Amino acid sequence: MKNEPISNQEEIVLLAVGSLQPEAYAYGIIKEIKDETGQSWSLGTVHTILYRLENKGMLKSEMGGSSSKRGGRSKRLYSLSQKGYKVMEELMNIRQSMWTKVATNRLSFNG
Repeated sequence: MKNEPISNQEEIVLLAVGSLQPEAYAYGIIKEIKDETGQSWSLGTVHTILYRLENKGMLKSEMGGSSSKRGGRSKRLYSLSQKGYKVMEELMNIRQSMWTKVATNRLSFNG
């Protein structure tokens, strides 16, 4: 990526937040990651990454409404910022370009 590199874990969290919006919160993100990758991440890991991405300006957060299921406590909801969408779009374009080259090289190699 040209501007600000992000780790694979940060990319996965951005993808999870984007796919869960507007109900992206820490436990939901953990479940989404588990469902999609088979990886089990701790709450501390996810919170650290969310905090880092928010500090980088890629995520926004706000407190959601309270719930009787949570004992009246609110949960913090995350969403991609404009910068976060731009970073995700750049990553997608880079990956698509490189996968196209891989596919082309594979066809010519197996030819």
